[in-house]
Amino acid sequence: MIATVAAILIGGVMSFQSSIAANDSNSESPTEGFNIHVTVNKHDSENLDHDMDHYCKLDDKIVAVCLLFDGTDTKAHLAQVEFIITDEQYQQLPEKEKFNWHNHAVELTPERGEPQIISLPEGVDGAALLDTLKHTYGKVVTLWDPSDEVPDFPPYVFAVDSPHALGQDENDDLECEWPEAGKEITESCGEDKD
Repeated sequence: MIATVAAILIGGVMSFQSSIAANDSNSESPTEGFNIHVTVNKHDSENLDHDMDHYCKLDDKIVAVCLLFDGTDTKAHLAQVEFIITDEQYQQLPEKEKFNWHNHAVELTPERGEPQIISLPEGVDGAALLDTLKHTYGKVVTLWDPSDEVPDFPPYVFAVDSPHALGQDENDDLECEWPEAGKEITESCGEDKD
């Protein structure tokens, strides 16, 4: 009996969702306008080389909002949301909030994120867009980590400029790359002590 009721409910919900999707395709919706498509890697905590597809929409309160998917086909999942603000807006944030934001001047370089423009709206110049974005900050909120089978972890801010994302923690010798003030670099870092 319970299995029958569950099957009816699931079937009804799926039919209802399909009819909503069909009816919404002809009307304006908040999803319209996400027509800037770029890929950048180092957003997936388990696979830093994986490209994350950003579908961005310009916003009237901040610079843009981007929906980040783990692929481009119909099976791709919404993994993250990125909010992009101006330098001026970033400077007005409380100090404790600034840690959640990353500077696009650092991220949008070939050495860091390998950004690639896939498609832009007509009339938008890619080089000019990248130049503009280098003066902005982004906050990435992970909703569904691509390495998880289901979204079973609470949403969190992913620091795309963390030592992990930058590949600086792979050899477990950050003390060699960022020596603490007052401490000598050890012989294991390739330099002799004085």
